[in-house]
Order: sequence, then structure tokens, then C-alpha cells
Amino acid sequence: MIGAGIMNMKNIKARIIFLVFLAALVLSLGSTIGAATEDDNSELMAEVFSATEANLGGIGSEKTLIITDIGSPAESYVFLDDFYSEFYDRDLLYTQNLLVVQNARNSPLWFAFFDKCSGNCTYIEVSYENESEISYQVTENIDFDKLSKTPKSKAAWGEKVNSKIFNGREFAILTICNGWATGKLDYELMQCLELHNHFCPGISSGFVLANWMEENYPLEENVSYTVFSCPNWCKEDVFVKRWDTTPGKGGIWVSSLTDDEKEALGGSPAGIFVVTDKNAGTMKAVVLGFNFDIVNAECGAKADDPAWISKYLADLWLMDKENWDTEGLVSVISVTDIDEATLNEMKQAGNNPYVVLGLLDSEENVNP
Repeated sequence: MIGAGIMNMKNIKARIIFLVFLAALVLSLGSTIGAATEDDNSELMAEVFSATEANLGGIGSEKTLIITDIGSPAESYVFLDDFYSEFYDRDLLYTQNLLVVQNARNSPLWFAFFDKCSGNCTYIEVSYENESEISYQVTENIDFDKLSKTPKSKAAWGEKVNSKIFNGREFAILTICNGWATGKLDYELMQCLELHNHFCPGISSGFVLANWMEENYPLEENVSYTVFSCPNWCKEDVFVKRWDTTPGKGGIWVSSLTDDEKEALGGSPAGIFVVTDKNAGTMKAVVLGFNFDIVNAECGAKADDPAWISKYLADLWLMDKENWDTEGLVSVISVTDIDEATLNEMKQAGNNPYVVLGLLDSEENVNP
């Protein structure tokens, strides 16, 4: 019996040693595979930059803008160190030569290198799941002045947009690159484009509204904004980026309005900005309007212009801070002192915040 017990103990010990060895082997193989994958990818960013330099004739801090979604697509983060190594090796500057836009996890990893001297843009997508390589690349001239000059040039670019020459990112790349080339694209606006991932009058209007609020109700210590972005359009992403008014932290509430409700509020409501000032112990609901009719009338766009022209011209006009004081562009619909109970009522599902403030009658609301 004693001998049998000793034998059992030896068997158990042998099994434990075997399991430990097996676990170590699995971990070793995993590390080897991971290292091999990392090695396979190590040259990909160098290839991307080299291909671009061959197409554009060089990359430089005075002439190059790089737009990319690196870090957003699944596992594209493995290229971040290599990408920034190539980026800084060329004396490029993060705040002047790069825009890293947010994208969906299932989107492709892509890069757009723009040369403002020539107007040429090299667009590159890479594949890295099975084989690390450049899967698609094309170089096109996207100089806005050239593309919008004649009916023929407009039609030619329209055909390329329809064929998705940049895999559906033509408008985003065209507008951001040309806006940057003017030298007047505010870096703080560029930060908002990182989140929104394209440049449009909706995001530009949000930037104007945000600056209006900060000028008239300064965002000092112990002062905060709660935004009811109603009706909603692209402007919301500016407030999230600039003020950290994320939905998860209760900083922004987004909903729509009917045409009748918009008309009852003056025709161009933009939203309600609740300013909480803990220093003064006050809470004010500032209701603003934004008039796109003024933008469309002043920006130089024509009625028959394609959207990529009219929207970019509107962006250019809104980029010019001298236009922000144009009468009627931003309007004050009302300013009301409120309390915490009123703010909480505005947040409740099914409540129209304008009705809570007494700016709309309840019968003007459409029951969802």
C-alpha cells in the first residue's frame, strides 16, 4: 500500500511537470508567432512613406499634410511606433503636418499625403491581416481652384468622386487638404475634424457657435456648459471635442425638431446652452440660432454648384473670423435663469427642452 501511494505521487508529479512544460511551450510558440508577425509588419510604414515620396517628389514640413485613420482600424495600433518614426525622421510637426482622424474599427487603414505646392495627393490603403503590403494607391491632383475652374474640370472630378477614387473619402480629403493649404485652418478646428473625420459647414458652424459661447459666457474655472443640441447636425462633435461634453458624462443631449417647431423658434434654432457658474451660483439657459442662409448667400456658391464646391466655399467663408460678426449669423433667441430642477426636467426622455423653457407650446410638439 505504501509502495502504491509512492507510485501515485510520482505519477501526479510527472503530470504536473508535463503540464507546466506544455504551458511554457504554448507561450513560447505564441511569442514566436507574435514576433514573426511584428517583424513582417516592421517595414510597411517605410514602404508607405517611400511610395509617397516617389509619387510626390518628396515630403517636407512646409508643403505636406498627412491625413490617416491609423489607430482606429482593428489592430492598426501595431504600426503607430513605426509610423511616427518615419514621420519625425522627415522633420514633420504633429501640429502642422498631421491629422489623425477617428474611424470605425472595421474600416481600412489608409493614408492621404497632400502636397500643397503641386496640389497632388497620394492615397494609400494597406493590408496587414494576412500579408503586410500596400493594397491600393493612387495619386490625383485635388487643387480646388483647378477642379472648380470650368464645367469640364468640375465634371471630371465628379466622375472620379462617383468612381470613389479615394475609396469614398474624396470629399473629406479634398476639403481638409485645401482648407489646410490656405494656411488659415485653425488648429483647434483641426482637432474637431479629428473626431468628425471630414470638413463641412456643419462642423464649421459648431466652431463658430462654440467661440460665440466662450466669448460671451467665458469658460472659466468652476464654469461648465450642458448642451441641448436640438436640432442636431454635425456641430455636436465640436462641443464634444472642445468642451468634453460627452454623452456618457451627461454633457450633451441631442434631439431633432419638426419643421413647424423650427419655424415657431424663428426658423433657425441651433440649441440650448446651459451655463452653470458655481462662482456666482447661477444657471442660465442660453438659446442660440444659426442662419445658414447668410452663409450660402455670402460664400460665393452658385445654385447649380455641386455639393463639394458649395460646401467647401461655405467652409472657407466660415473659416474667416471676420465673418463671425455678420449680423444675424448667430442670434440670441432667449436667455433664461433656471435651476437644477428645470435642468433635470429638460433632460428627461420625452420632454422637449424648448417646451420646458416655455419657448414652445406642448401642442406644437410631436409625440414620438
